[in-house]
Amino acid sequence: MDLILDHESFISNEIAFNGSSEQAIELDYILPDYLPDIFRVLKCSIDPRVISHSLNGDKITFDLNVSIRALYLSNDSSSLYTIAQSQNYTKTVDLSTIPKNPCIRITPTTDYANCRVVNPRRVDIRGAVSTKITLECEQSTDIVSNAKGLNLQLKKEPVTFPAKRLTAAKRITITEEIELSKTRGKINSVIKSNCIINSFEKKIIANKLIIKGEAKVSLLYNCEAEADEPQNIETVKFSVPFSQIIDIDGINEQYEAMTNISVASLELIPNKSSDNSEIECEIIMLINCVAFRYDTHELATDAYSTKYQCDFDCSDIMLEKNPIEIKENQTIKAELTCRDLEISTAVDVWAKPFNIQSKYNANKNSFIVFGNIEIGAIAKDENDCPIYLEDTISFEHCLDISVDENSIADLNVYIDNYTFTITSSDIIELKAELFVCGYVKEYDSRKLITNINVNEDNIKMKDNSYAVKLYYAEQNEDIWEIAKKFSTSVSAIAQENELSDSTRLQRGMLLIPILD
Repeated sequence: MDLILDHESFISNEIAFNGSSEQAIELDYILPDYLPDIFRVLKCSIDPRVISHSLNGDKITFDLNVSIRALYLSNDSSSLYTIAQSQNYTKTVDLSTIPKNPCIRITPTTDYANCRVVNPRRVDIRGAVSTKITLECEQSTDIVSNAKGLNLQLKKEPVTFPAKRLTAAKRITITEEIELSKTRGKINSVIKSNCIINSFEKKIIANKLIIKGEAKVSLLYNCEAEADEPQNIETVKFSVPFSQIIDIDGINEQYEAMTNISVASLELIPNKSSDNSEIECEIIMLINCVAFRYDTHELATDAYSTKYQCDFDCSDIMLEKNPIEIKENQTIKAELTCRDLEISTAVDVWAKPFNIQSKYNANKNSFIVFGNIEIGAIAKDENDCPIYLEDTISFEHCLDISVDENSIADLNVYIDNYTFTITSSDIIELKAELFVCGYVKEYDSRKLITNINVNEDNIKMKDNSYAVKLYYAEQNEDIWEIAKKFSTSVSAIAQENELSDSTRLQRGMLLIPILD
């Protein structure tokens, strides 16, 4: 009888590309007539976002939008003015192969932003953006699950593994009309805006993934003012709910879905027809999903033939377990100090995490997430003139889970729920919540058989002068190892000695039947 091998396939994530792309930012800006001369620049910022991406064969193409802003004061006014420009770039990355069932993660960060005042009507802004690109694709490995013929004996163990992988990506746009309070001033210009999505719910039904959540938007703006009057600065915070159905052919409740949502674009437009009491909010989001179905089968971990010499190919396989979803938070505190002036009013305070990293801590059997937070504030001094304060602090957060060192963390950090107070004439104290969201993927390392070769021309030499051999077994010795040593079968030893196949042996004598 020929050797017949049955296989089971398990699916794993393979990093097909892990690299970065650099983009220099240059802006030579001349003030329009409606803006006053520059007296002093308070802050220059560059905010990059990926607004779309695609994979065509062996090329990744993505569109990068860079929002450039500079806050400044004029010489004869206590108003705060904004220079705002947007630049778009299209970038292409070449891959070495065409990936199967890919999932793309693209994360841009600002390397630096500098502003030089050339003259009162002109500024030169320079900066750089780095974009990290990670592409995961599907890799399939066949593992022996059963074998028949040529007197082959197979040792099998139950193994849980990802048997199917599905991916989906979608770009969605949500819009909302936000009505401002009548007590607030009309919007003249946007100083700063931000949008985060730090929590959402997901539900899987047949062939669909349903996502519900809310986008949290914050807006800092200048109010309209009469000529020669200073502009008031106002803040608005609101939430925009969203609900989306993503078609994923084949998905059902047996799958575990890892979902990531990033904000690609935030646009806030005052509604001129409503005397600027309404804002049209448009948010573009990129949704990426990877879903696994996990199966449990008995897979081969050892093999031999009772009659022929044989060998097998064995691999150390890292089997991904069900991912652990992370939703944790901690309170952060910081102080901003104004060294030259006294603070009369704090208008708005915010915080932005950057340089986010994670590392495994063997002492705590968990991951530590750490990085930096840029703290910024707009306040007013005793002369009611706007001032800008900033500082950088570090943070560290240990996840409240227990995992082993084979795990991988894929996490995002957001900051929300700000409160701030003026604790003295020169100090603003900030208190906020730092949210850590994402997934930790655990892996089980197993040595499994991928192929078996039996040499029918090389028959094992046996002494056929006896049918049973006596063997003195040690306490808890493995019956499989005894059967393999004497080229017999586990079932034959168990039957001869009236044992269960899975019985751990007691110290004593065993009868070992010799098979032909």
